[in-house]
Parts: sequence; C-alpha cells; structure tokens
Amino acid sequence: MSVPITVEDLVASLQRRFGKAQSFGRSRLLRFGNQLACSINYSKLLGGHKFFFGVSREVVDSAFHYPQTTFGEFALFVCGAADTVLVLPRALVIDMLQNVPTRRIDIFLENGAYILQTTKHPKLNVTEFLNSFPTAKHPPSQLPDEQTKPASPDRMHVKMQWALAKLGRAEGCNVWVPPGDRNLTYRQQSLAASTLNRLPNFGFEENTRRIVGNIDVLWLTQNTIRKAFEVESSTSVYSGLLRLNDLVLSQPNNQIELYIVAAQGRRAKVFNQLIRPTFQPLLPQCKFLSFESVEEQLDRVEKLSVDEDVRVSGLIRGERFSLPEHYVYPTGI
Repeated sequence: MSVPITVEDLVASLQRRFGKAQSFGRSRLLRFGNQLACSINYSKLLGGHKFFFGVSREVVDSAFHYPQTTFGEFALFVCGAADTVLVLPRALVIDMLQNVPTRRIDIFLENGAYILQTTKHPKLNVTEFLNSFPTAKHPPSQLPDEQTKPASPDRMHVKMQWALAKLGRAEGCNVWVPPGDRNLTYRQQSLAASTLNRLPNFGFEENTRRIVGNIDVLWLTQNTIRKAFEVESSTSVYSGLLRLNDLVLSQPNNQIELYIVAAQGRRAKVFNQLIRPTFQPLLPQCKFLSFESVEEQLDRVEKLSVDEDVRVSGLIRGERFSLPEHYVYPTGI
C-alpha cells in the first residue's frame, strides 16, 4: 500500500470523526474541525520488527504554536496501515526528542508491544496509545455526501467526574468541569448542574488557561484551586500528568493537591509514569485515587442523613507514591 493512499485513508477517517481537515504547516500538519491538531507520520514495517519515523521541525519546536482545539496537540505515527496508528501527545514527542541531535524516532514491535526509542532516552512502551483517538465531544460539521455519528462517551469517566463533583460540593467547594463535558449526564443528572460557569482568571496566559480548563475536575475555595483530578479510565496516564504538571508550573506558590483517578488495576501504570524523570517533581504533590475508593466515599455521603448545608471533610484520601532508593525502572516503559 503506498504512503499517499494510507495517509489519505487515515485523513478521511479523521474527517468523519472530528471535522474537515485544514493544513497549518508543512509535513502533514493538519487541524480537524475545531477538535484535533496533529502531525501525521508514516512508516512501513522494516526488517519485520521496526518502524522508522523522521518528524518535522515544527513538531518538536515548542515555540511553534498549533491552533487551539478541544483535544489539543498530537503526533500520529502510522505503523504500516491506517488502522494501526499510535496517537501520541505532542508533549511526549518533544520530551523524547529533548537534547537529541536528530528528529528520528524508532518504534519496535516486541512481543506485541510498541516500544518507542530515541537517542539517549530510556525505552518507552507506547502500546496504550495504539488507536487511542480522543472521543469527539461534539459531532463535527457533516462533510458532503458523508454521514457522521458522534462517539459514545466513556461512561466510567463520566461517572467519576460526576462523583467527584458531588464529593467536592459535599466538602463545600466550588467545582469546575471542562465545558466540553457539561452536556454529559449520569443518573439523569447533568454535570453542568454542579459546576462553575466560568473559571477564575488566576492570571494565566491564554494557552495555560486552556490547558488547566481541560483538567477533568477542579475543586476551588475562594477562587483558589484546592484539588485537581485527572480521570484515567481508558485514556493515557501520561497526558493527564502533563496537564497536572502544567497546573503546578503555572501556580508554583500554591500547594494544590493533585490526583490521578484510575481503577485499582492501573495503579502500577500510574506509578511507572509518575516516576519518569519528567514527572518526579510531582511525587510530593500527586496521589493515586482508585475508582473503588471514590465509589465508597460517595456511598458514604449518600447514606448520611444530614442537612444539605452540613459539610463533610476528609472525603478524599489518595495514596502518595515514593521512589525507593534502589528502584530499577521497568524495561520497555
């Protein structure tokens, strides 16, 4: 299959999902509707176990601004076919090419896993990014002669956002949920009913404000962010940590409690991402919070026979990780 046909197939699929494609740079930099901005990179399978990519300068130049979209910035790596695509956050690619003299990325197939490698960086298992396109929150404009269907939202993700919003209100906090999620409902209750209409300014510049505004749940008191939650039911832990890291960098003087919320079975994955050199500064501030513990606390609040004006404290108690003195980073992560 030729490169143009493979890429054309992928572009057509993304247009059906996210909206019309518009070029904003060289080397296949495309914006799809107002939802997704990405580069598209292609490689055929080489030697039976390897893909080779050379990304454009614009992808790794953090001074080059992608257009603002709902889901943000990605680099797509097409591994031989339009239905085998690694959907990597652009920030991850910038991180993996930091201090690398070339813009070369190798991806190896090892026992069914996709392993990304760059010069002088540890290997990174990126299998979880395979075909992990974000879920379209609003159907794109219909293309001529095409029918589009909005994707179904991740129900566990919605449930956790709804539950965390209820717990935040029970603790007397104001709650923020991204505008793109507010039309979602759980138990026939809209997320919009429990959230602020507008996020306080905080003195953020526009790009930071957009990133922080897309954090899954924020708890605020007196216009100060107390807790920030990223829910990871099926999406990448890495991208959630990037948003939390941006929040900390933008508010260095505030001790905001950070939480990655995931199923207990993903605890090891959260730990292995959090101890990457990029995120180790978050270790004192970021905790793991299991879906199971959120459900237990919500059940506890719902069983309390108290007046609505009564506030309950200490509902959220996450697990803080520490880095063992002789910890050996897992191979392939």
